[in-house]
Amino acid sequence: MNKVVFLTICIVLLFLLNAGMLIYLFRLRSYSQDLQGQRADLFIIDRLHLDTKQQQQFALLRHQHQEVTHRAQEEDRHLHDAYFTLLKTAHPDKAKADSIASLIAAQRAVIEKATFDHFEQLRNLCNEEQQQLFDGTIDEIARRMAPPHGRPGGGPPEGMPPPPPRR
Repeated sequence: MNKVVFLTICIVLLFLLNAGMLIYLFRLRSYSQDLQGQRADLFIIDRLHLDTKQQQQFALLRHQHQEVTHRAQEEDRHLHDAYFTLLKTAHPDKAKADSIASLIAAQRAVIEKATFDHFEQLRNLCNEEQQQLFDGTIDEIARRMAPPHGRPGGGPPEGMPPPPPRR
């Protein structure tokens, strides 16, 4: 009887521990998504106290920024496909690889410049008090908008496992 009670208690504790871990991971993922730009627009509106007119102008700016960055990211993906296609030959063309690498860097520069211009335009929408708030929170805004793992587009490509840890 003692073994049965002991094992029952252990099973219940393990079940509760697993349930608690699942709840923790779900909340952590939700929090992480909020921090990674999913709701960065609401954070900006709240922190800068944007009025209705400013919110409409900000929505337009966001839309324009997203159009530019999506086009550049799509081009970046096509360039990466071409870049890694070169590896499918016995002797990849190094000059072509260097040329594509330069084009990839140029696309990344387009994204960075568009983001800088976007925030410059946002700051220009603000009144003096809001500009001070902007200046105090731009670093946090940038962190919230940064992709996870410090690379454009987030982690590894869809369906691919993450890279092994570095030694």
